[in-house]
Amino acid sequence: MDKKTILGAACALALSAGAACGSNTEPNDTASATGGTKSGTSAGGAGNAPGAGSPGTGGTVPNGTGGTGTGGTATGGTATGGTATGGGTGGTATGGTATAGTGTGAGPAMSGGTNGSSGRSGMAGAPNGFGGRGSGGAPSMSAGGASASGAGGGAGTGQMGTSMFTIKVQLASEVKASAPTTVGIVTWSVAATGITSAKIDFGLDTTYGLTAPVDLKQTDYRTLLLGMKPAKTYHFRISASDASKTYTSDDQTVTTGAKPSASPLTSFSVKDASSLPKGYFITSFWQGTNSKMPFIFDTDGDLVWWYTANSGESTDGISRARLSADSQSIWLVNEALTGNPLRRVSIDGTTTQTYMSTKASHDIAAVSADTMAYLDYSESDCNSIFEINNAGTTKEVFESTGVTGTAGSLTSCHGNAVRYSQKEDYYTFSDWQKDVAVVKRDGTLVWKLSQKVSGGNTAWGGAQHGHQLLDDSILIYANNGGGTNKSAAIEYDLNGMLLKKFTSNGNATNFGDVQRLSNGNTIITYSTSQLMQEVDKNDAVVLEVKGSGSFGYVEFRESLYGPALDIAQ
Repeated sequence: MDKKTILGAACALALSAGAACGSNTEPNDTASATGGTKSGTSAGGAGNAPGAGSPGTGGTVPNGTGGTGTGGTATGGTATGGTATGGGTGGTATGGTATAGTGTGAGPAMSGGTNGSSGRSGMAGAPNGFGGRGSGGAPSMSAGGASASGAGGGAGTGQMGTSMFTIKVQLASEVKASAPTTVGIVTWSVAATGITSAKIDFGLDTTYGLTAPVDLKQTDYRTLLLGMKPAKTYHFRISASDASKTYTSDDQTVTTGAKPSASPLTSFSVKDASSLPKGYFITSFWQGTNSKMPFIFDTDGDLVWWYTANSGESTDGISRARLSADSQSIWLVNEALTGNPLRRVSIDGTTTQTYMSTKASHDIAAVSADTMAYLDYSESDCNSIFEINNAGTTKEVFESTGVTGTAGSLTSCHGNAVRYSQKEDYYTFSDWQKDVAVVKRDGTLVWKLSQKVSGGNTAWGGAQHGHQLLDDSILIYANNGGGTNKSAAIEYDLNGMLLKKFTSNGNATNFGDVQRLSNGNTIITYSTSQLMQEVDKNDAVVLEVKGSGSFGYVEFRESLYGPALDIAQ
């Protein structure tokens, strides 16, 4: 007598004694496994799971509960619930686990019990290779006693696990010691083709909160994590999509390094957190302590980026640190009236470039991609606006001689600020004790502020630095606009009518800046007072920052990725 016959006889004896009986098949048999039978109310025995994905079948139990069948673990085998007679309950069924390979694992079909309950649809299984599991539905009650079959689970659409990603992360300071310890460099690949978009979500916990866009043209999808605080552990997760699916890695971590020993900020005071938009301030000091170090701090007052000058680089104070429109570089300008070569630092701090053929001073503006506009001090006449790109190609776009000043002395012409407005494709140019001019990209004059405001530049005190052209108005930082030893931010409409003079809280004999934010707040930088304030629409101070030196120009950004706010306004 073979083993199957012996087991079958033993099962019959067990049933006659009122005991539950197990499967009539061997565990490794590739055929279906069948549970035993049992009269009364006891449950039938569980069917053994076959080794290669064939179905297991629950036992038949008169007036009782059907047995449980379990699918195989290779290709998502199906399982059939047991049959219950006399109003009993149908057995449950569990689908097999889909494993790596080809094909699709699907959830099992489910049969309801005879004269019992109806089966429900099986849950969707996961595609092979993604580690998903498909499960058949448990029976649901129905009013009638007729048997019904639940539908099989469909193919799964689950996400690809980390095992399909190859991920490497390091700090920029591990590549170059002088680079910031707060910049993460992530390189990665994924075992999928046709990727059309990707991003990295990151933050201090697994809710993330920050997003770094991935440039698919970069080698190894190299992506920078920007805006991280010093000495913190950050979590990050990669998402990559093709035409039909999104693949997401498991959570990864990176721990940032220490902040610089010398902090450029001496005081950071939030007056109204509810009115303070989250973001980053990019700035520098043109004189005083830390004047060689451009830096970025966030709206928590934490330093998130800085640059340490290499040996031999200019020691003059940095009047402007400006992020390029493509967010790949920080450009640095000195304040020297004789002009100094422009410098460019990659945002990860690992590479630098000095443009020895340039003589720039005071200011530089982001235009588009890697194109910047700076104030050229190399010519014998008045200062001009020049454009430059990463390759060092330069082009003069506006000559101020005869427009805002006349050559001859510092007070005759002294360009000190330049901005770019993308909507109008206009430049705005400040000549210190003369005027603010609005010019087209080709250098054609559009209008001058002194021609619109009654009384000319004496109306705002006769001197200005930072400014911003808005859709319906223009903001200027008037160095003498607040009265004796006081500066003020002043806003005019485009017809020259005074809209607002902000309450004066400081002074700047040199420099000074203004910027309107998207929520209506205004940042006012009182340079030589070493003070920066953000005020709301009602002129109430919501943030006050004090520095260890005289602030140069300030750029606020809600994100360190993408174009600057003031370009789009």
